[in-house]
Amino acid sequence: MKKKITILLTVFALMLFNVLESFGIETKRDSILDTTYSNLPILHLSGTPYENGFDHGKIMKEKIVELVGLWKKDIEKNYQLSADIFIKVFLDSTDYIPAIKKWTPDLLEEIKGISAGSGIDFNTIFAFQLIDEIWTNERLINIPHHCTSVGINNYKKNGSSNFIAQNIDIAPFYHGFEILLDIKDKNSNSRKLVTTFAGYIGANGLNKNIGITENTLSDLKSSLNGLPVCCIARSVLEKTSFEEAMNFIRTIKHASGQNYIVGSKHNVVSLECASDLVTEYWPDTTKNYTFHANRPLTNNSYHPAFLAYLKALYGSIPESISFSDERFESMKNIILNNTHITLGTIMNALSKRPICNNNTFVSTIMEFNND
Repeated sequence: MKKKITILLTVFALMLFNVLESFGIETKRDSILDTTYSNLPILHLSGTPYENGFDHGKIMKEKIVELVGLWKKDIEKNYQLSADIFIKVFLDSTDYIPAIKKWTPDLLEEIKGISAGSGIDFNTIFAFQLIDEIWTNERLINIPHHCTSVGINNYKKNGSSNFIAQNIDIAPFYHGFEILLDIKDKNSNSRKLVTTFAGYIGANGLNKNIGITENTLSDLKSSLNGLPVCCIARSVLEKTSFEEAMNFIRTIKHASGQNYIVGSKHNVVSLECASDLVTEYWPDTTKNYTFHANRPLTNNSYHPAFLAYLKALYGSIPESISFSDERFESMKNIILNNTHITLGTIMNALSKRPICNNNTFVSTIMEFNND
């Protein structure tokens, strides 16, 4: 596992650095799948949101159909219900479309395009985007999502490169379907790189100025009509500044509890988001670094189901709740025991167990410098 993840890290880091060097250089591309890096194929897109979604769906159709089939089997296994019935009941009991239309209408068009290009009905493809929302609302006992993220503000400390990085941990049936979206806006000439899997609009990524990672915080309060996680991550990559991204994350209504680490050349921050409260998490007062796993550390706007669980466990809800886990402690020890955090430090951290584990889907490292 360590060897596999290290290879992925190296390949992804090189791709990021090489592509970032070309930001601002106008190129003309058709939608094409580049399989030069077999561990992480790159899908180049350069149309309108709907066209990008359609090309994504059409080019990756075989993979999308296969993965959606595996996803449906997983739903039926976990919920003992026909996947088609589950999707209908779930969508009928939630109302995310208005928030998407308000905050990220282009992403709704992209999802429609994926549906049309892949030949899979819209409701199924739309529900396929709502991984965190399904976990949050249906309260799986063992959520197979244990991501670990880190942000290093070297610029604040000594003027060198900032980093944000993440191991994305998801259920093994997603593994083997990973792709990197390279999306160029033909009107603004802006460009973004998005880590994802076939048929999904995106898990994390970066543009020329900022990047974002995300970690599920299912213990926090959610909303049946907020903005879904996938749309938040992608919309942040439409922003042109760190400040604009911060304002967006703090303003919207969040559909699911989530931690976002956002980085730029000069700033790094970790935001714990419930549907009604956003807080920052810093391990200490220096604010030179931050890291996170899947339990809230500063945000106390807890999900009612989590409060009910605590009451059943302890007889009453504790006045204070302290969280930690092995992945969090492992990352904490690595960061605190290194006076200068480099690319190699982060690669080593993401390659170690338990941060790297059987659910680790892909590792991403994003570097921001002044070159």
